[in-house]
Amino acid sequence: MTSTPAVITVRELVSGLSAEFPLEWAEEWDRVGLVAGDSDAPIHSVLVTLDADRAAVRRAIEGGHDVLLTHHPAALDVSLPLLADGKTAVLVDALAAGVSLVSFHTNLDRSPSGAQALPDLLGFHTLKPLEAAQQPVAVVSTFAPPVAANGLIAALEGAGAGRVGLYSGCAFTGDGSGHFTGLEGSDPASGEMGENTVSEVRIETTCPQALVGAVVSAIRAHHPYEEPVITTVSAGLSRGAARLGRLCDLGAAETLGTLASRCASALGVRARVWGQAERAVRLVAVGNGSAGSLIGAAVALNADVLLAGEVRYHDARAALEAGLAVIEVGHDASEWPLVSVLAKAAQRVLGADITVHEEQPTIDWWTTERR
Repeated sequence: MTSTPAVITVRELVSGLSAEFPLEWAEEWDRVGLVAGDSDAPIHSVLVTLDADRAAVRRAIEGGHDVLLTHHPAALDVSLPLLADGKTAVLVDALAAGVSLVSFHTNLDRSPSGAQALPDLLGFHTLKPLEAAQQPVAVVSTFAPPVAANGLIAALEGAGAGRVGLYSGCAFTGDGSGHFTGLEGSDPASGEMGENTVSEVRIETTCPQALVGAVVSAIRAHHPYEEPVITTVSAGLSRGAARLGRLCDLGAAETLGTLASRCASALGVRARVWGQAERAVRLVAVGNGSAGSLIGAAVALNADVLLAGEVRYHDARAALEAGLAVIEVGHDASEWPLVSVLAKAAQRVLGADITVHEEQPTIDWWTTERR
């Protein structure tokens, strides 16, 4: 007797991938997770690729895939109405065909496996992450009787609080005394009307700013007090393992020209290089996609060269002025390694019974020979 494979929905795929690439790691302007589709739709097959464009949706339809899973999301700045032409056409095409669009973008870039994908492909030895910017968060605090502390911490985690890098359930507790005076009509959970001093635990954690409402509601729903004290403060959290870019050591110095040729050959492209070809380089700052924001960190860590998908003209000139050479291999070429990371993660979530088709790198641009 054969067993029927368990049905896995789009919601479960997004949830599983979000555990590995948390949505709060993404930039605030980004559009990650389920972009369009039916959360409750069952999944039989997934197409994983770099870009969510109309051509990719057609390939998903022709291949009988239920989900188009991409690194780059479709239509970052969606506005209504959704029209069958223009930048929202990809959404219309996907919705009409019943194909769910799911993307993991800057949160995948920041994930340890995402940030390490390009250095691994190029055979670089990684020393440390590059990004120094803080993650915007809210600090949430409340006070409760000791017997209620564990339940409240669990409720906070369930609402999306307490995730710090590769750790979950992060919270601080401290014992103390709470003082209150119950006024006419009050019904204290501990003590009586009038002046009271009770044992309490201060519980403090962090959460994405977008989840403050849900986290506060979870505290209220599980708190034994009639009027729980709940405070929230906007703050910045120092990033740990989930940071953009990597500083790598080549082990032995080589010329900038040799390194650029070697990386371009590995990625199947022609590189654009800022700096003298004969310059000796050893410390390489590596960034996926557009990496101008990492120039300051690369300079501060004494990197010799920044290897990235692309860098804006004025940013590249500023890097040279600061002593940092730049190798540009193309936005897409630098991020195709992330497709494999995403496909492997999807297969882990979905299991062996569901097909995950990973598209291979394609580069749509070309360069002429320099004369």
